[in-house]
Amino acid sequence: MILRILAIVAALAASALFFMGKGKLAEQQVATQKAEQTTQAVQAELSTANEQISALETRLSSERQALADEKRKLESVRSEMYTARQEVSRTQQQLSEAKKSIKDLENTAKRLRSDLLLSEQSLAAASKEGEISQLNERIAEMEKSNAKLKESLEAAKAQTSSARVTAGGTGVAGSLSTGGAYSSTYTPTASQALPTASLGDATTIQSLSAANGLIVLANNPQLGLSPGTTVKLIKDMQAIGSIQVVQVKDELVIANILPGAKTRSMNPGSTVSILR
Repeated sequence: MILRILAIVAALAASALFFMGKGKLAEQQVATQKAEQTTQAVQAELSTANEQISALETRLSSERQALADEKRKLESVRSEMYTARQEVSRTQQQLSEAKKSIKDLENTAKRLRSDLLLSEQSLAAASKEGEISQLNERIAEMEKSNAKLKESLEAAKAQTSSARVTAGGTGVAGSLSTGGAYSSTYTPTASQALPTASLGDATTIQSLSAANGLIVLANNPQLGLSPGTTVKLIKDMQAIGSIQVVQVKDELVIANILPGAKTRSMNPGSTVSILR
């Protein structure tokens, strides 16, 4: 009897355990299904994340490539800018050297022009010295002639005995003494204003040597000057002196300043007109 009761109790217990295990199994199956669904969702999200990561890696690679291209372009631009700076620096240096060469050439031209003026003045001075020598010779001849005339006059005075004839001879002697002697003085007339219509072409005084009596004028075909020509110089409608042309060049006219000229008014660089 006891065994039967124990068997029944065991059966009941087994049944209860069976039902309880069956319920837990169902719950586990549900939990497993939920876990599988969650796993599938996570795997889908993972797959999406992997795809996004792949896309980001692709974009990152493209950006890196673009950045590398930009860096190469920047390096190329920097290299071109450096080359351009070198070219600009070299050009500036060449320009500076060219300016220096131009300045040196201008200085050389000025020096050569000055040397040319000095040479022309020396040539004119030498020519004037020759003329002065000829004048001195003429003066010497005239002094000899004057001495002979005085001797003749003294002889004439000795032969005259009459007071009237002596007075007449003395007058003749004074007249001969005055007329026979050579005089180099020159009394200039006062400067007078001249009408515009009487003036010739204008020119510029390039150089003046009052000590040597030389003047250098700028030449042009309109002046029509030739060696030996004597003209007057007019400045501010006033006559400032006469000159005699000694030599004519393409750009210069060298002349002697005749006595009585106002050399103080003959300033280099001033403009004068020619009056024949």
